[in-house]
Order: sequence, then C-alpha cells, then structure tokens
Amino acid sequence: MPYLLGLLYDDHRVIEEHGPLEAWQARRWLAGHSGAADLVVADLPWPYQQLLSNRGFLASPAWVDQKLVLPGQWDAVFECLRSSARGEDLRKIRRHGLTYRIVRDEQAIRRFYSDMYVPHVTKRFGDSAYVEPEWKIQYCAATGALMEILKEGEIVAGQVLFADRDSLQFLWAGTSGGELGAHSKGVFPALFYYGILYAFERGYRSVDYCGSRPLLSDGILQLKRRWGGAVHDGWSRDTLFFRPTRLNPGTRGFLARCPLIVRSGRDLVGKVFHGDEAISAAEVERAGQLYATGGLRAVRLYSLQAPGADAWAAARTTPGIELVDLSAEPAPETTYCAT
Repeated sequence: MPYLLGLLYDDHRVIEEHGPLEAWQARRWLAGHSGAADLVVADLPWPYQQLLSNRGFLASPAWVDQKLVLPGQWDAVFECLRSSARGEDLRKIRRHGLTYRIVRDEQAIRRFYSDMYVPHVTKRFGDSAYVEPEWKIQYCAATGALMEILKEGEIVAGQVLFADRDSLQFLWAGTSGGELGAHSKGVFPALFYYGILYAFERGYRSVDYCGSRPLLSDGILQLKRRWGGAVHDGWSRDTLFFRPTRLNPGTRGFLARCPLIVRSGRDLVGKVFHGDEAISAAEVERAGQLYATGGLRAVRLYSLQAPGADAWAAARTTPGIELVDLSAEPAPETTYCAT
C-alpha cells in the first residue's frame, strides 16, 4: 500500500481506517464502502483476485516479468536491444572502463548485501522497499553467482545471478553508492551487458530480468525494455485492481501520470490516458517510441477529446498503438476500464 499511495499522492493522510479485512470479504466490503470514492484501489492475492475479475475493474499484475530470449548468434543478440543500449549505454561502459568478475565466496556476498543491496533498495524505494533476508541472498549467490562490476580494480556494483533451467535470472542488484551517484555512472548498463554476455557464453536460452512494477513509465521497466526485456504475466501472485468512479481532475491526473499495464483476457495491454486534450500525431509516434513493448498486445491511448485525422493516420502506421475515443461515451470511466 505505501507503493500505491505513493502513486496517488505526494502527501496524504488517512481519515478513516478499518480493522483487519479477510481477502474473501473484499467484494462485499467494496460494495458497501466505495460509493464516495473517486478511485477505488484493491490489492488481492491469488486466488481471491477472482472476486473482482470482470467486474468493472482494471486488473494489473502487482509485478510483471521481463525476459530476453537469446538467439544463437551474438550479433543477433545485439539486434534485440534498443539502439540506446547498443550505442549510448555501451559507450558509458567503455568510457568508465568497467569490467566484471564472478565470485561466490561468503565474504564477498556479505559485502554485497550490506554495502550495496540494502542501501540501494532502501534509498530507491523508501517506505515501500522490501529488503530480502540475508540468508536468501547468500544461498542464491552461493548456488548461482555474484557478478561484481569493477572500475580500476574497485568494486562499484554487483548483482546475483541464478539459473532456472535454461534461463538465467537477474535477481538482486546494488551499487557501492546505494544509488545513481558519481561513483556508479554506467554500472547499471554494465550489469545488463555483462549479465547477458555471461548467459550467452554459458548457453542459456534466455535471461530473466524478473519483476517490474506494472507501469509503462516506471524507470526500472523502461531500463529492462531498453535491454530487450519483453513483458510477461507470470511473476506476481498479487493483483492490483483500479476503478475510477468519476473522471474529476484528481482521477484524470492519476491516470495520465500512471500508464498501467493491465490484463485483457489472456493478454497484457498498456493504457495511456491523455485526458482533456485531443491526441496529436506526434503523441501517437512518441507513445510508439516510449511504450510499445514486446509482450504487450497493444498500447491504447485514451482521450476525452476526439482525435484528429492526423492522429488516426499516425496510429495506423505506428506498430502496437491503438486509439480509443472517449468523447462520445456517456460513461467514459466505464469504457476506459472495459476496453
């Protein structure tokens, strides 16, 4: 819930809080208490997500998985990456002279946990951070591998790699500065590049970047997309439900700021809300550049103003992008959730 509240508000206070609620009571509770809300949000574990599925809510996996399938030739692997990764990111790695090594000794793993992983996670995610227990990281790194990134012989970052059949998982990462400071320039591109190289050289068929939040604008999701990560539904056993009951300024602001990845039948789609202004051709093209991602059936752009002919034309020629005109809908918030 701290994560969800952080999406909604920079600052907030709870004016009413109810006691413990069992998951199986969720549908009845929401029916009795959500009438005055502008936006209803719920987080349900499996299998209780069935209580709200197909009942007018947007359903997002609490986490989406991102994977890169590795072709048999190294040159073909490069073709799976975004041009920014092949160009800008690799230049950073070379410019900062970053190299890597693989270690498995207990002292190195403890150093990674206390000096890199914990500071990075807590600084980046604040109150919504979940810090894995040390024994878990110790086991996975000792069984798999700990990759350390070096600059002039100094350890500046690390990540835990763990094999799952023919896939190599990138489980946890951290930097010596805890965050993206001057000491850690280029280290995240290095973690991705050398992790992919390590997997390819050892014959793995894919790399699994593991969980990302279900937001097209999320920085971690975008970084994994940059390195070829296609989106999959299968990493999370929790489902987040959203239902706007009225499109007032606050709700429109949330939907515009948080382009969600949601379930649509067996597929995933992206929902980008543009609100009051008509969508332009340039915005359609920009959505294709920023959001179109492997694993998504479509990225849908929603507007309360009828798109012009140029926007419709751009949508027809921009792969993965669809337009939805809400201007003539009597209940646009319902249509937004249903399509």
